[in-house]
Amino acid sequence: MKNKLNRFRKFIKDSDLLFSRERHEIAACVFDLDTHFSADELYLKLKQQGSNVSRATVYRTLDLLVKAKLLSKLQMKQGQHLYENYDGIMHHDHMICVNCGKIIEFSSTEIETIQKQICKKYNFKMKSHMLRICGLCEECQKK
Repeated sequence: MKNKLNRFRKFIKDSDLLFSRERHEIAACVFDLDTHFSADELYLKLKQQGSNVSRATVYRTLDLLVKAKLLSKLQMKQGQHLYENYDGIMHHDHMICVNCGKIIEFSSTEIETIQKQICKKYNFKMKSHMLRICGLCEECQKK
């Protein structure tokens, strides 16, 4: 976590912004999480820990963490987003249950290969991608 905090601190400094106590508090809490979370869930967690940060500061800091490539932002339903720690090493995609909200992470070399082939066919240089499959998880299909 300390390495990520240092990377965030450097990103903030390089962006000519202030690495405030609130930003440090939010980033430290984020880097401690090992699951997907919403901005509001993070805000409530910080409040439960006695933090004095505002909801707006949480949202702005999450945007900075995404820009710093320390956090991934996953769009859910219209206007809803989840975040997850991003280490830049292991790419994965998501299957999301539209009924219960369960998220299943997966990796597929076949999908990665097909994406590269499509980009080559259209002479397109891919910078990044996100695959999200929405449907029903096994438990919800049984109901």
